[in-house]
Amino acid sequence: MAEPARRPQHLFIVRIWHEPGRAGPGQWPGSVEHVPSGQRLYFSSLADLTDFITLRLASAPSPERQDRASGEGRGHEE
Repeated sequence: MAEPARRPQHLFIVRIWHEPGRAGPGQWPGSVEHVPSGQRLYFSSLADLTDFITLRLASAPSPERQDRASGEGRGHEE
């Protein structure tokens, strides 16, 4: 029986909390942790959160590169 295709997976834990402002609506800071590496970022803007996740995803090996490294990719030449 053939194994189902492996899909890359990433696990992030995102926490946000409300910090009331003195004269305004306050802020929603938070933290994000990339579980496999343990890297964590405290952020105060959505842009910082998305930058962190984008960087982690970009630095992860693609499924194609992983398959080539293990010799399991399609079109692998020997």
